[in-house]
Amino acid sequence: MCTYHWVCCPRSVHFRETNTTRTYNFPIQLCIGPLIGAIAAGCTAVLKPSESAPHSAFIMQQIIESSLDVSVYAVVQGAIPETTALLDQKWDKIFYTGGTAVAKIITKKAAETLTPVTLELGGRNPAIITKNADMHLAARRLLWGKNMNAGQVCVSHNYTIIEECMLPTFLAEYKHAFDDFYPVGAKASPDYARIINLQQFQRLKGMLDATDGKILHGGATDEADLFIEPTLVQVSDISDSLLTSESFGPLLPILPVPDLTTAINIANTVSGTPLGIYAFGSKSETARILSETRSGGATINDSFFHGSIPTLPFGGVGESGQGSYRGRASFECFSHRRSVVATPAWMEGLLGVRYPPYTAGKLKMSKAMYERTPAFDRAGNETIGLARYILGLGGRSAAGAVGRWVVIIAMVVGLRRVSTVLDKPLFWMEGQVQGSWRIVMTRVADVLAGAATAVRRRA
Repeated sequence: MCTYHWVCCPRSVHFRETNTTRTYNFPIQLCIGPLIGAIAAGCTAVLKPSESAPHSAFIMQQIIESSLDVSVYAVVQGAIPETTALLDQKWDKIFYTGGTAVAKIITKKAAETLTPVTLELGGRNPAIITKNADMHLAARRLLWGKNMNAGQVCVSHNYTIIEECMLPTFLAEYKHAFDDFYPVGAKASPDYARIINLQQFQRLKGMLDATDGKILHGGATDEADLFIEPTLVQVSDISDSLLTSESFGPLLPILPVPDLTTAINIANTVSGTPLGIYAFGSKSETARILSETRSGGATINDSFFHGSIPTLPFGGVGESGQGSYRGRASFECFSHRRSVVATPAWMEGLLGVRYPPYTAGKLKMSKAMYERTPAFDRAGNETIGLARYILGLGGRSAAGAVGRWVVIIAMVVGLRRVSTVLDKPLFWMEGQVQGSWRIVMTRVADVLAGAATAVRRRA
């Protein structure tokens, strides 16, 4: 229960009170980000920062209490007792970031009062590398993604599936990338983080000790320093300790498979709805991976880049969460789009069909007002009405209609310019010609002759 915050919101079109609970890996970002959305939506808010990051929690409380109205925005510090007390209150919205176990507790409690909940959870996120992927880029980008914050990132990949013929190449590129990133080693590098606390260190160490896989690179640990070296482990089964749960640390299990079909099947078996999927390969291969899997988000040929775009809605699906935020999505997360209709008095005549007694005439009028014909046939082909067909010049889409009108306008303008060059009316005729078809033919011939004359003059 210990790792999160909450927000609360007022008015019928906004949530009145929101409770926001946040995690410890990015305590300020994951607290303030949703809070901004709650404020923008006109909400009051209560934050419950993670007690696992007490210094950040203290700083946030100081900033909020000195900058905002404390009667509207409050911060509650504490652990399980304080969180439990908050859950006992009635909220208009609960926003939670953290793990699945606590999410179930919060969702169950919220269900008692039908309180809507947004859940930003983690997941066993796969990276899939095909034989057509750029191994140099895949190794560098996945190493960066897994080592940021020592792997304590919910959206980083939890394991990698690779076509087995490419494993040696990937391993060589991985070692080169590691030497580039940490020329003096990860432990001595000022750019490599540590595990948040002893409890999390021991959990990760236990996962590493229990694996049946082969360590290909790394593996060093130091409990006193809470240091775990980035560790690449070749595993052979999805029941391995490194795949059965989210590591949330710098452990990189890699599973070789014979082909892409097997890779996709394994990814769907390990977790059908991860927070993210990272596909490395050709355009057709990555398109197939996206079409045959589900996830909260995805990045092609990179690691969680979609999670670093502040205006892109971010969220999970299924076991990785529900709802999304960031940018406009944050405002929508803490507000309700209320539909409102004002019926003017002059419509009473039209609305008379709804009042009894119901006659055959009213039924006919009602059908004329409310019956609609689908814009597609039984085969699923789009159909268009006569008026739209005429106005759209036969175009089957708005873009097609606009394009045809542009062509016609361009032709008219062009013909007018030809008329100006000839220095006479466009459809000038010498003498009188009887018969409409002769007039048309004469005009067409005149235009062609005029265009030819203009071309000769310019030449």
